[in-house]
Amino acid sequence: MKARLLLLTILVLSGCATAPPEIPINAIDANAVARHQQQVSAITAWQLTGQIALFNLKTDERDAVYLEWQQSPEVLNLRFYHPLKGTLARLEETATGAVYYDEDGQAYYDASAEGLIQRLFALKLPLTLLRSVVTGKQPEQARAQNFQLFDQAELPEAVLTAYEVDDQQQQWQVQLAQYERQTNGILLPTEAQLENSAWRVKLRIRKWQL
Repeated sequence: MKARLLLLTILVLSGCATAPPEIPINAIDANAVARHQQQVSAITAWQLTGQIALFNLKTDERDAVYLEWQQSPEVLNLRFYHPLKGTLARLEETATGAVYYDEDGQAYYDASAEGLIQRLFALKLPLTLLRSVVTGKQPEQARAQNFQLFDQAELPEAVLTAYEVDDQQQQWQVQLAQYERQTNGILLPTEAQLENSAWRVKLRIRKWQL
């Protein structure tokens, strides 16, 4: 079994592209914010494909891998893979517990996916927070929020672009960028970054499926 969750350094994700100017929450229409949050809060199941990278800021190590993420209210399913080598690892969580399969097919179990990752890799990966982050949903405890206004539609929408939040006794800085309107009309981010004093997590989403 490899020493870390992301098994191969396949690619290193570059920084997020320059985004349009952000607008603080006290300078934007609350209705535009609520309009988008109502839409993303209604998403209960989705699938994304893209890349995820982990940066250890204390040791200057980094790992990156391709990712398929399937999410429903009952099931979390993460597949880490290489386009040529196939599946490298899988992480699944249901109401009964979590299981991680390494590249050799060895299975490891725990009560939760977050607990399993912490036990195997000494990493507090905030999966519960990530579920909100990737769709642009605003956590209840978010602070110092910034937004970007989309006013091309009949009713303007304001999407979340940055905030601070505490999770698992860790303080995270979250950034979202490059929102794209999906076939059902909902604006979803295609770039996300979470960072605390020890780790940086980057996601680049190539495709959404709702």
